Amino acid sequence: MSIRCMIGALCAGALAAGAAGVDRAGAQTAADGRAADRGADYGGADYGETGSAPYLGPVIDMHLHAYPANGNGPPGQFMCPGEVAADIRYDPEIPWPQKFTERGFNPACDDPIPSPMTDEGVRDGTIEALKRNNAIGVLSGSREALADWMAAGPGLFIPGPNFGSRPADPSADDLAARFRSGELKVFAEITSQYRGVMADDPELAPYWEMAAALDLPVGIHVGVGPPGAHLLDAPEFRIQNPMHLEPVLRRHPSLRVYMIHAGFPFVDEVKALLYVHPQLYLDTGVLQAALTRKAYYAFLEELVDAGFADRIMFGSDQMNWPGLIDEGIDAINAAPFLSHEQKKAILYDNAARFLRLDQGGGPRGAEGPH
Repeated sequence: MSIRCMIGALCAGALAAGAAGVDRAGAQTAADGRAADRGADYGGADYGETGSAPYLGPVIDMHLHAYPANGNGPPGQFMCPGEVAADIRYDPEIPWPQKFTERGFNPACDDPIPSPMTDEGVRDGTIEALKRNNAIGVLSGSREALADWMAAGPGLFIPGPNFGSRPADPSADDLAARFRSGELKVFAEITSQYRGVMADDPELAPYWEMAAALDLPVGIHVGVGPPGAHLLDAPEFRIQNPMHLEPVLRRHPSLRVYMIHAGFPFVDEVKALLYVHPQLYLDTGVLQAALTRKAYYAFLEELVDAGFADRIMFGSDQMNWPGLIDEGIDAINAAPFLSHEQKKAILYDNAARFLRLDQGGGPRGAEGPH
């Protein structure tokens, strides 16, 4: 979900304050070096401690965005994996949009992930990250952005709409026409909680009916969002407990649904829903960056220990930081509690099954990895 800063003067001030202190060229060089090194030792992660070999086959990323360079405020911000919500040390004397943006231009870590300065840089950086990981991905965006990205990266993307965060979203009939024509393949990402609209709200009922009638795979944003989302560009944002999905799943028992962001932090509710509703899956989008690695692994391991490794799908939530794709794949491969087969399932097999990529009726917006 984009967090465009709506207070222009504050964002501009943060940009001016932070840009001078960041070695952008050095950070990009470091990022390029990390990518180049991954062929031999897969990013330098100490896989010898994991107990299983890394999975190096094709990957499906269930969570990509066709964002412009300013999709999360002024372009050029950095991200420190594991520190998005950690150690904020916030004093409300400073407006939150200013603080949030300043953190992007003054990264606290030694090895931050850079974001490109231009729209083309975000697009092309994402394409390069997919190619070096032998990956394809589900891409949500505006009609224009989807066309541009798919033309630039043929065979890499399975298209879905930006839906739910704007009052002027297309009707269910309009979306159905785009799905029937083949323009769209996956109904994701639904971000209606940014308007305070939960999954079981009557407003969404026609869309669930449409998705069920067309047998579409659906991805919906569940759980939390960025820190202070309601103070940024989403004043109606509400935390969405995954249990809001249960009425939908009961009403449409054959509808394939995946919880974007894995429903974090509601692990008990997620386990209950997965147990009762076998058509429900989830993706790991942004958890590799938003959470400390210890917290991410604790959440993921609890789901795996409960027997749900066959319904966890990899998602990077790549918005403006193409390196999130590499970071997310490396986090799965370095997880000490995952077997090689479980890594393979999370990074490819589960999504291929969910999307029916091996069946004639599945989404064909992208060629399979090769």
